[in-house]
Amino acid sequence: MTTVTPAGQRARNAELVRKLYDVLYREHRFDEAGRLFHGTYTDHDPLIPPGILGPVRRFRTMAGDFPGLSAGIDHLVADNDRVMAFVTWTGRTREGEDFRMHTAELYRTEDGRIAEHWNVVDRSVLAQHGVKGLEGDGTQPSAPGLAGPHTDTERANAELVLGAYREVFSEHRLDLADRYYHQDYRHHNMRTDQVPDGLEAFKAFFADNIAAFPDLVTTVDHIVAADDRVMVFVTWTGSLTGAWSGGGPSGLPLRMRTCDQFRIEDGKVAEHWEVVDYLALRQAGLPTP
Repeated sequence: MTTVTPAGQRARNAELVRKLYDVLYREHRFDEAGRLFHGTYTDHDPLIPPGILGPVRRFRTMAGDFPGLSAGIDHLVADNDRVMAFVTWTGRTREGEDFRMHTAELYRTEDGRIAEHWNVVDRSVLAQHGVKGLEGDGTQPSAPGLAGPHTDTERANAELVLGAYREVFSEHRLDLADRYYHQDYRHHNMRTDQVPDGLEAFKAFFADNIAAFPDLVTTVDHIVAADDRVMVFVTWTGSLTGAWSGGGPSGLPLRMRTCDQFRIEDGKVAEHWEVVDYLALRQAGLPTP
């Protein structure tokens, strides 16, 4: 039986998040924060102070390091009381150089306001510019699942994505990749345009990764689905004990977080966008874009 989704609620929550970025991070109308955040607002980013003014305080600190700092939404998926988005932050360094960073943000709404926030940040950009306190990556829930009503297609799309992480990535069954991905699927990385398209390139890339990290495991921390889109927060763990195409093993552990958006077509992934925390790769001994 197909469930009718509350399209109005999704549209209102999408508009709320877009308003957040317009009001706070583009127009800098910080006095309106109390109208955007719920009184019980909780932030799971360890760099953001607690309370409804925490995001404003963090933004002001960042703007001090990167004058002219602003943020814009690149992609957004609204799923009942959850909204997940890719965001690009731009500004200048104190030396006058361009600053550009990609993040993924997840918001839970309650009573028309933002009540909870998680994110994935490409911390390598912050580390490159000398930002301190980047050791923690926040708290994540266990056993994630879709929240609220969804259509049969949305649930099937979510199960498709979860199955790919379970079988292809955690169980290393690259021979099953064609169950989940179209032969000519397209891959978009938010930081580099050098990632090749297509299933065969995908399999070659991850064969190299699995050889480098023989114990590689993925954990899906969050998942949202709306229409033909699925977005997830994922934690990747393993140890660089195997050979990889860029050099020898370091023996160092990997704990990397990503956010991935998938467009599903005819029951398989047709297109994929990602935000990656490249600092984790660097700490494990791998080169980064």
